[in-house]
Amino acid sequence: MSEWRYLRPNFEYQYTIKNSSKLSAWVGHINFGYDLVANTKPKMIVELGTHWGVSFFSFCQAVKDRHLDSKLYAVDTWQGEEHAGEYGEKVIQTVTGIREVYFKSLHVELLRKTFDEAKNDFEDQSIDLLHIDGLHTYEAVKHDFENWLPKMTKTGIILFHDTAEKERGFGVYRLWEELSKRFGQGIELPHCHGLGILCLDKRTWAALEPMKSAWQAYYALCYEKELLAAELASAIFSKNEAEDRARLIEENARLDREISLARARIDKLGAILDAIGRSKSYRLLCLPGALRSAMRGRA
Repeated sequence: MSEWRYLRPNFEYQYTIKNSSKLSAWVGHINFGYDLVANTKPKMIVELGTHWGVSFFSFCQAVKDRHLDSKLYAVDTWQGEEHAGEYGEKVIQTVTGIREVYFKSLHVELLRKTFDEAKNDFEDQSIDLLHIDGLHTYEAVKHDFENWLPKMTKTGIILFHDTAEKERGFGVYRLWEELSKRFGQGIELPHCHGLGILCLDKRTWAALEPMKSAWQAYYALCYEKELLAAELASAIFSKNEAEDRARLIEENARLDREISLARARIDKLGAILDAIGRSKSYRLLCLPGALRSAMRGRA
């Protein structure tokens, strides 16, 4: 991987689930998830804890768009747990429907099992990208990590969601602190509840580590853009669907102003992201350290 490409994907599935992208705790990382798959081209991707599939389908979108031959597996009981809450059959039916509509041509499997049960479906050293997003207590996430670590390839990458959450019994941050010290090869994106990226391979880490600051800045901007888009969609929905005509007339002018402001901010953020991607200094920041130093020497 000589250069990290910052892509601007269209997530086809995103608005097929009412409010899922707006409410999902992972929506702030979908651009990074897409770029990670597009740039590293993992042969096998496994997600532990899928729920509505916002994270999983960002991986699928990258595989589809970039014409990769990756195999993707989502592991979940689709019954819920302490932190996600309990939910019924509608969730798995929606996830299955999205797979059939948008990603039918891909090798995508939904494994309705516990994480421990599914582990035996995979050979040791077979998984290139693992996303751990199940029960978020310290004991649970540590168990998942230790249980699935033997399944990782030597060059594998493991993602941990909610590394910034420290309330409601969340303990991912504790494990992340331990693993960061143990491996010394991790990057955290602190926005949107936090996402930890752990590299198991030193060469992969050497290529990715210089991108830390750039990632943190760029993907936080992408998150803000997603939030604004969700707010805009909500405002438009309210305007079109409100049954109270008197209230609608009264609020019409205010909604028009809010929508215009939201659109302007979205356009501005898009221009900033494009400018950042084109800037020489930003591209240099994203290059591996040795190459960056050599290029500076030529200047």
